[in-house]
Amino acid sequence: MTALPLALPRPRRGPRTIATGLLIVMAGLFVLAKLNESQHFAWGYLRAFAEAGMVGGLADWFAVTAIFRRPLGLPIPHTAVIPRSQGRIADSLGAFIADNFLSPDLVAERLASRDLAGGLARQLSEPQVADRIAEAAIAAAPRLLNLLDDAAVAGFLQRQLSAGAAGGRGPAFAGKALALVADSGAHQTLVDAGLREAWRALEANQAAIRARVRSRSGWLGRLVGLDSKAADALIGALADTLRAVAYDRDHPLRAQATAAVHRLADDLQTSPAVRAKLESAFEDALAHPALQSFFHDVWAHLKTSIRAAAEDPDRSLAKGLSRAIQQIGEGLSKDPAAQAAINAHLRALASALAERHGRDVANIVSETIRGWDVHTMVGKLEQSVGDDLQYVRINGALIGGLVGLALHSVSLALG
Repeated sequence: MTALPLALPRPRRGPRTIATGLLIVMAGLFVLAKLNESQHFAWGYLRAFAEAGMVGGLADWFAVTAIFRRPLGLPIPHTAVIPRSQGRIADSLGAFIADNFLSPDLVAERLASRDLAGGLARQLSEPQVADRIAEAAIAAAPRLLNLLDDAAVAGFLQRQLSAGAAGGRGPAFAGKALALVADSGAHQTLVDAGLREAWRALEANQAAIRARVRSRSGWLGRLVGLDSKAADALIGALADTLRAVAYDRDHPLRAQATAAVHRLADDLQTSPAVRAKLESAFEDALAHPALQSFFHDVWAHLKTSIRAAAEDPDRSLAKGLSRAIQQIGEGLSKDPAAQAAINAHLRALASALAERHGRDVANIVSETIRGWDVHTMVGKLEQSVGDDLQYVRINGALIGGLVGLALHSVSLALG
C-alpha cells in the first residue's frame, strides 16, 4: 500500500524548550556547585540537587525519545518503539475498534435503550431540518441524473418491465387487478363511457341505418313505407336499450358485462392458453423498436422536469418536499407502533452490519496505519502527545533533584 501523507500540526516549542533549558540549568548549577563546594556546605546541597536533576532529566529524555526514535541515532535495543511496532500497533488498533465498538452484541446493547425512530421523527418534524434535506435532495438530483446514460436507463426500464412480465407474472398480475376492478364496481365507469359512445354513434349513423334497412326491404315494402317504419323501430329499440342500461345499475346487460370481466380475470390467472396469448402479445410489444424510443422519451421528459424544478426560483418542489418530510416526521412521532417497528428494524440492521462489516472496518484501519509513512506517523504522534511527554522530562529533572537533595541530607545526617 502506498504511504499516505499526514498533515502535521504546527510544532509547539514551549514545553520542549523548557525541558531542555531545565536540563542545561541543572548542568550549569552542577558545575557551579562543584567548583564552590569546598567554600560552604550549602554548595553541597546544590550540587546534590543539580546532579540528581541531571540524571532524572537525562533518564526521562532517553525514555521519551526511545518511544519515537533511537536516542542520538544509536542502535540501542528496545528503542524507536513506535517505528518498529507499526504493524503490531495497526493490528491492535484495528482489533480494538472491532471488539470494543463494532461487536454485534455491544452494538445491540448500546442501541437497546435508544429511541432511534423517535429521534428521527423529531428531527424530520423540524422545519429547518426538513428544509435542509429537501434542498440537498433537489440540488443533488440534477447532478445524479447527469451521471446516468440515457440509453442505459431506457434499456434498464425495458428489461425490468420484461422481467416483471416473464414467467406468467404479467398476465397473473393483470388478472388480479382486473378482478379487483370488477369487485369494486369500477368497471361500471367503463360501461357508462361505452354507452355514451354508443349513443353518439347511434345518433350520428341514423341515416346510414335507414339506408341499410331500405336496401334490405323489397319494392313493395318501400312502396307502402314499411322500410321507414322498420328503421324507426330498430333505432328506437336500440335507443331504449341504451337508455335502460344507462339508468339501471342492475340491468341484465350490466350483470353480463360484470360476469365477462370476472371470467377474463379468472382466465388470465388460471387459463394457460389465455395467459400464453397475452404473454406473446406483451413480448411482441416489448420487442418493438418504438418502445425503446418511448422509454427514452419518458426518461428525457423526467430529467427535464427535475432540472426545471431544481432551477425554479420559487422553489415550489423543495417547499413541497419539505412539507412532506415534516408530515412524515409528525406522523411517525404520533405512531408508537411504527416507532417500535422502525427501532426494531434499525437495531437489527445495525447489529447485522456490525457482524458483517466490523472486521472489514478493522482491516481498513489496520491497512491504513500500515500504509502511513513511519517518519510522518511518528512526527504526528509526537506532536499530539508531545506536551505531556516534555512535562515528563521537566518533572523528572525536578523530582530527581529533590530526591538527590533528600539523599544528600540523609547521607550527611548518617555521616
